[in-house]
Amino acid sequence: MNPHIHTLLAVALLVIPAMAGDNLIPNGTFEHEEGELHGWNTDYAWTGNSHYVGNKDRVKVVGGKAVLKAAGDAGVKIESITIPLEKGYKYTAELSIKSNNMSRVYFAGYKWKPGIRPHDNPELGELRMIYKSKADTGAKKTMGKMKIELPGVKLSDQAKKALKHVRFITLYVWTLGEGSIDDVRITRTKDPQMDF
Repeated sequence: MNPHIHTLLAVALLVIPAMAGDNLIPNGTFEHEEGELHGWNTDYAWTGNSHYVGNKDRVKVVGGKAVLKAAGDAGVKIESITIPLEKGYKYTAELSIKSNNMSRVYFAGYKWKPGIRPHDNPELGELRMIYKSKADTGAKKTMGKMKIELPGVKLSDQAKKALKHVRFITLYVWTLGEGSIDDVRITRTKDPQMDF
């Protein structure tokens, strides 16, 4: 076979998966074969924070949507899996969301906790949150689209300094009362502002 054909086939095989799999989370529709909440963090018992010890019991998948029901004034939260932050790229999250009370959606930035040896699949308990992107608090009482970005704003020198230490990001969703999310998509695109 012609060597140029081999090269073209190799390039095609590299490009096709990148286009098909550009959602950085594996389960944005809460229908994964490994479990409805596969790829999402809901268990915060490890924090010892009394407001969130029972958080995982307040997040269920109903009708293909993640439904969050807060208990008391602390609210309820869910986070995507950790995604390695790649310098030189901005991150965009698009999702459907509703909340009958306040909500807050943002990208959370993490670094390793002291004493943890870096590896490829960190759990939240091994990380320390050191950065929050601009939050969107615009969820309505009916399901609607939301889009947020990291950075989402013109980065100050201080923000760039903080982002230099971020190793992983998550999409962080919090609501007070009851809410739901679905059709979550996180993508990345080149952005020179993030090349620090």
